[in-house]
Amino acid sequence: MNRIFISYRSSDGKKDAARLAADLNERFGKHQVFFDKEDLVGGTSWRDAINDTLGTRPAVLVLVTPDLLGARHPDGGRRIDHEDDPIRGELLTARNNGAIIVPLLTDGVVMPAQDTLPAPLQFFSEAHAQPLRTDDWNADVQRIVDDLKAHRITPDATAQPTIPPVVASTARAMVQRVQRGLMILGGVVVALVGIGLLLPEQKDADAQGEADRPPQYAAAPARNDGTIPAAAQPADTAGIWWSIDEQNRALRVLLTVQADTVELQTDAFPVSWYPNWQTYADGVRGMGLVVNEVRYVGKGKLTHVMGVPRVEVAVQAVTGDGRGPLDTGALVLDASADGHELTGQLWSNGGQNNTPLRLVRRR
Repeated sequence: MNRIFISYRSSDGKKDAARLAADLNERFGKHQVFFDKEDLVGGTSWRDAINDTLGTRPAVLVLVTPDLLGARHPDGGRRIDHEDDPIRGELLTARNNGAIIVPLLTDGVVMPAQDTLPAPLQFFSEAHAQPLRTDDWNADVQRIVDDLKAHRITPDATAQPTIPPVVASTARAMVQRVQRGLMILGGVVVALVGIGLLLPEQKDADAQGEADRPPQYAAAPARNDGTIPAAAQPADTAGIWWSIDEQNRALRVLLTVQADTVELQTDAFPVSWYPNWQTYADGVRGMGLVVNEVRYVGKGKLTHVMGVPRVEVAVQAVTGDGRGPLDTGALVLDASADGHELTGQLWSNGGQNNTPLRLVRRR
């Protein structure tokens, strides 16, 4: 029985739809995934087949591409505004059958604002969207798989997924972005002034008590063996750092290090802190996206240059509640010889610029 239905505009969504169908087939089994290119047999009405599938109350994954709303009808106007539009028919049939509707935002696309949709389809703007990006494909597919499981769609026990682990794919994507300067995120122009980092909600008692303590330099590390200066030893980059912006706001940085993998989290800060984020928030509000807070997340690698740690992380700017990405970029930080500071640059794909960063330890 089909439980997962993939809806897409064939003019620009076929390639991603086919790739997504192949990945979901491996996870959930082909019998649970409806992809019209493969599942419609000759002589069958596509609308009848879709109606039959949607009658099982599946999850409907809608690829949001530029042509979803932008495709033109032969009689004039947008296709989506005409009653014979297939996408329009699929969305209405899905809603009428109580299906779970999940928009998937492809590269550089944001959710359509309610007033850009035909009146019968304005419900679509309220659906919770997930990203489906080329450079983060495996991580995004894993997130979609997790959501489908949460909706009680059970993976096929005999399926053998070939999607590699999320950590490995994310790290690999980060390396590719750093090497080629990263992709340009169209339509987002954001100059990042500073970042503040999120501590996990379950803090230990010591960290909780120190949360409001002003940042200070850490004590200089001791020598390792009496002959090699401690400054030549790889400093421990894991833990809490502080980023201080031009307004002297101290924002916490949490770096988690496992072997050579680094994870970064950011605390949500109000867009009103920085004029460029406020301008961005004002601009997207008219498109139906409300952004009051921004935070950063990322994964990358830890290397050593002449014995000194270097952190390279692919970062995403997301809303305070995790929607996005609003921007992507790369963070490269080098530790000082004494391990007191991390200094470097934050590259913004949206702004196409670098922002200098300086992080200091807290005690």
